Parts: sequence; structure tokens; C-alpha cells
Amino acid sequence: LFSSHERMKIHRQLSSSGSSSSAWSEVLQNAIGSLDRRLDSKEEKMETQRRRRNNAVNNGENNDIANHIEFVSPLLEDGYPPAVLEYEERFETANNNNHNRRRNRQKKPMLLYLPGFDGTILAPFLQFPSLGEEFDVRAMKVSMDDRSSFEELKDAVVDYLLRECRGDDNQANGGRGAVYLMGESFGGILATEVALELNRPTYEDYVELRGLVLVNPATSYLRSRMYEVAPPIAAARPILPALSGVQYAVSLTAQLVPLFLDQGRAMQQLITILSSKGLPSVVNGPEREAYMGRVAFDLSNRLKFMPQDTLKWRLEEWLEWGCGVFEDRVEMLQSARDSSNEDDALGDVETYALLKVSQELRTVVVVGELDQTLPSVEEAERLASEVFRNAVVHVVPGAGHASTCGGSLNLVGLLREVFAEINTYGRIENGDNDGRGSDWMGG
Repeated sequence: LFSSHERMKIHRQLSSSGSSSSAWSEVLQNAIGSLDRRLDSKEEKMETQRRRRNNAVNNGENNDIANHIEFVSPLLEDGYPPAVLEYEERFETANNNNHNRRRNRQKKPMLLYLPGFDGTILAPFLQFPSLGEEFDVRAMKVSMDDRSSFEELKDAVVDYLLRECRGDDNQANGGRGAVYLMGESFGGILATEVALELNRPTYEDYVELRGLVLVNPATSYLRSRMYEVAPPIAAARPILPALSGVQYAVSLTAQLVPLFLDQGRAMQQLITILSSKGLPSVVNGPEREAYMGRVAFDLSNRLKFMPQDTLKWRLEEWLEWGCGVFEDRVEMLQSARDSSNEDDALGDVETYALLKVSQELRTVVVVGELDQTLPSVEEAERLASEVFRNAVVHVVPGAGHASTCGGSLNLVGLLREVFAEINTYGRIENGDNDGRGSDWMGG
């Protein structure tokens, strides 16, 4: 019943408490109390999920998670020409020359983007075309009415990756699907937990996780300005029931939204781009400019209002719960590192996965210098020094929370430096250009 972390903690306490029966009894009583609290908390969470599902059924609601969590190709979804051409060529077999060209071209690895707690994929939309040069860009979208648990979100991501990698062409050759994870804000918490899951022996035959990208990861949520501002808004009761929606909307707009919009910096950057006064360097051609315009001018339709009960659920069940899970992992990791018997630590599946992610997984932490939502710069330093031993930190000057993945960041250039192998994916064997200066399929 005890987790590996709890077993290590008991072992250390017993070793330092001496041999008296009273000391042993005290250690064991404390451990059992901790176990009871953890099991009670877990049972309470499960009961909450059961009640939620039962209420949905009784109210005639469709609570199928598949209807709320969606995995898409954002470039294909927005009709970006190079992505469309690549999709068509993938299935075209009539022309032998094209078939041979496809066969000789190395398959691009998947980059799966996990969004913030709003569930949208708008924050990095300027980066998607350039990322598409080296990656098969995918993204998870979560509808605004979804109230999946943290574990359900993790399971959905892992299941999706397993389906995609098992169906990958590499499997026919006994290989594994190459995957890079990119998580932004809350997605950063989720990405670290998915990375841990994928490093268990169960999945190693199917998925090869080659890198992790964290953008302003919300692993620091419990120490953030957002943690001070958002929960009271989510829990506030209306002064007048008839005006509850108005009261919530005013609080959301006046107090919470400005944190994400960086006190207007993100909106000003968008206005500058749309007025053609300053196109970002990642928008370096007419196709990308057209794509940027289509998405930017459709933002009003894509941005959705988050209901108060959804905000409350996601703050508690996604951010707060996810941070708790992450901090438990950090504590367990430290215990494993401090363990006097490293072989025993490595023998535990969970601890083995933790140590492997911490010591071997190449991780890029990208943060905005002026993030007011989360203490992202401070958190990047903590992650690089205490958690990920193979990490690179990149601070985007002048960027806040929402604008970190904006026009001033050349994310694909940074990833080419850290993940040197991706520079070969877009090339064609037996002599061809390397795909630079245009899109991967642009030639």
C-alpha cells in the first residue's frame, strides 16, 4: 500500500530512530496516518468523479471524454498549404517518382502540444508553421465544458500517443514512434507526468520520448500571483443571485485576465502584427503571413468564455492537484537520490522512471522574462537545478505569460540547437536540399 517514496521515508526514519520499540511505534504510526490521509483523499476524489458522472447521466448529458478532449493537427486544421501538401503526399501512390521521394525522406517525429488550463491551442499559433519544418505538429484541445480529472487527462494523452505510435510506419520495422512533448503553463505539469508514464517499461516498446519542452510551466502555481487571485474569483458567491454572471465576468475581466495578457503587452504585440507594422521573424513568407492572418482575425470565435464552475474545477482538479502530484514526484526523486541503496531504488518501477526522466530526458524550459501570472524565471532555475539534470533554460526578453511563444521567439531554432537529430528529419537521402528557407514540404 505504501508508495516507494513512503517506504524510503519510513526506512530513513527507522534507521535514525534507534532500536527502541517506542521509537519504531511512533514512526509506524506516523506512516500509517500519512497513508490513511492519502487513501482518504484518493477515495474522495474518486467519489467526486463518480458523482459527477452520475449527475451527467441523470441530466441527460453526454459525458464521453472523447467528445471533450480532441487531438488535432493545427496546421492541417487551418489549411496551411505545406501541411496540406504533406498530408496529401502521405497517401498518394499513383506517381512512382513521388512515392520514391516519400520513401527516401525520413519521417518527421511528432511534437505534441499540451495547452494551458483554458484548453485552447492559440498561445503558440505563430510558432506552429516553423515547427512544422521539423515536426509533425499535433495538439490537444479541451472543450470549455470539460471537467476531466488530472488522471483522465494524462490517460487520454498516453492512449493517444500509443495509438499513433503503434500505427506508425516504424512499427512495421520493429521500431518505435519518436515523440517530443511540449507543455505550456498547465500543460507543463501534464507533460512532466506524461513523460514519467512513458518511461515506464510498459510503453518503452512503442513510444520513444526524445525530448520535453516546457513553456512557463505551472509547476509553480502554488507560489504564484494567479494562486492568490483566481480561487477567490472561482469561489465567490453572488451578492445578488440575478447578477451572478455579471459579477463573475467583471471579476474575471478586471483581475484575472490582465495577468494572462501581461497588462496589455500581448494584445499590443498582436495589434502591431495585424497592422503589418512589424511581422515576427517566424512569419517569413506569404503562406505563413496568410495563415497568421486567418488565425488572428478569427480569434474572437476561438476564444471561449470559461464558466465559473469550470474555472473552479480546473483550478482545484488540474492546477492544484497537478502541482501536488508534481511536488510528490520531486520529493520522491530526492529520496531516491539520497537513498543509500541505489539498486533498491532502481528496482522500483516508478522510481526507475523518475530517475530516468530526471537524469536522461533532454528538457528545454522556455519562460517569459516578465511573466506576471507565474514566477516562471525562478521556477526555470529550480527545475534545471533540482529536477531535470539535462536541461536548457531560455528566457524570452520582455515577454509575459501569454506572449512567450509570440513573434520574438524562434522556437524551432532553439530546438534545432538542443535536439540536433531533428535537423536531419526533413532531408531527402541521395541528394536533396535540406528544406531550410522554406517549409519542410516547400522545396
